[in-house]
Amino acid sequence: MPFFYLVNNRLCFALLWNVIAVTTAWIKLGDAKIWFLAIIYFISGVPGAYVLWYRPLYRAFRTESAMKFGWFFMLYMLHIGFCIFASVAPPVVFRGKSLTGILPAIDVIGDHVLVGIFYFIGFGLFCLESVLSIWVIQQVYMYFRGSGKAAELKREAARGALRAAV
Repeated sequence: MPFFYLVNNRLCFALLWNVIAVTTAWIKLGDAKIWFLAIIYFISGVPGAYVLWYRPLYRAFRTESAMKFGWFFMLYMLHIGFCIFASVAPPVVFRGKSLTGILPAIDVIGDHVLVGIFYFIGFGLFCLESVLSIWVIQQVYMYFRGSGKAAELKREAARGALRAAV
């Protein structure tokens, strides 16, 4: 599982670059709210990755529990959704400049070229993180299916539904 450490390093680097790019935008544009949001993403994203999907994946591989694999898949899909959202960064929260996605990059490059370049680099990093995260979940899913845990998860879900009905 050493390639999972590389995954966390990519996420850390993407979020750190997001802080750097948003800091340059804050200096040029003068909007402190976007900087505080970028710091919150970094502070919550790095330990959140460990708690929400590294530890569940480690426990799933260690115990070979189908429910723990299911927990990992659910939480990792949320991570992939965040990475895709960050790579687009629609103007939903604080005009959308707290994440270095494609939409704020296009918006900023007309006024400040350096900030726009930093945002385009951040867009590339979040796209890379999204694509590689999809590859990781595919690899874990292939292991999960090959080990027969998918059928076990269906049986456990059926038993849980039966218990809830009774």
